Amino acid sequence: MKQPLLPFAAVMVTLLMTGGLHAADQTSDMFLDVRQIEFLKKGEPKKNQIVINDPAKIKQLVDVLQLVKSDRLVCDMAWQATFIKKAGKVKTGVCKHCVEIRGKHETERFQTPPEFWELVQHLEK
Repeated sequence: MKQPLLPFAAVMVTLLMTGGLHAADQTSDMFLDVRQIEFLKKGEPKKNQIVINDPAKIKQLVDVLQLVKSDRLVCDMAWQATFIKKAGKVKTGVCKHCVEIRGKHETERFQTPPEFWELVQHLEK
């Protein structure tokens, strides 16, 4: 006899209501199907923009971008990063401490995964 799905649904609702699911669970879809990433260091002219089209490098960057909410209120974003997907863009600010995802109506701030920041630092080389 099949078990009813109600207990699973109740657990999921409880996790969502209590914040038991990480922000990474809620934002992971945002970075699916990224085809290009554009990085621009703060204060640099657009001609110095770094464009990543290599699918292996894109996968490497996106795979380590596991996002957890940050308490920081203000941060000096060192980089502007635009993740270009088949249908739309995700605009972000990136620094050693934070990744800001800029939406139409609000900006959300997450902790920068150390692995992601290390990869970003090697972009200039």
